[in-house]
Amino acid sequence: MKKIVFLFATITLFLSCAQPQKKESQEESKKVDYIYEATYLDNFEIGNTDLVLKVQEMHQHIIAKNYEMVGEYLADNVVFGLEDGSLIEGKEACMKFMIEGYSSIEIEDYQVAVNLAVKGDNGHEWVLLWDNGTIVTADGTEMAYNWMESFQFEDDKIITMNQFSKPRN
Repeated sequence: MKKIVFLFATITLFLSCAQPQKKESQEESKKVDYIYEATYLDNFEIGNTDLVLKVQEMHQHIIAKNYEMVGEYLADNVVFGLEDGSLIEGKEACMKFMIEGYSSIEIEDYQVAVNLAVKGDNGHEWVLLWDNGTIVTADGTEMAYNWMESFQFEDDKIITMNQFSKPRN
């Protein structure tokens, strides 16, 4: 009888340990009343990670100065929002801006710190990118930068790009 009780207790202990425990995360269990309500997007989920790959591929082509391929990622009606508050509208104007800006420099030591694809409850798909690198000018001057960019996609093409940068220490 002792052997049966011991065997039953052992099997019960084994099965209870083998069962996955469902735990509510702290985030799921509490509702946060934010001080400020988001005006554009408050609820989102992890988005299409294939879009992250598109952004990375586009950056490879920018660094390699393969501007024809860079243009393949942009919608005809793309808008670039630059850190000074100015906008560049349309694929042709955006391509001209990139070719003029990147043709005379090299980007070295390029690294990605964060890639994040998100999809809002409004259906908008974005890739958020934090990256950094060293800009080398024609005269050999080097300047290291951190960039923060967001890319909005529609029909697998970039329709909006926002970029901010700051010198890296």
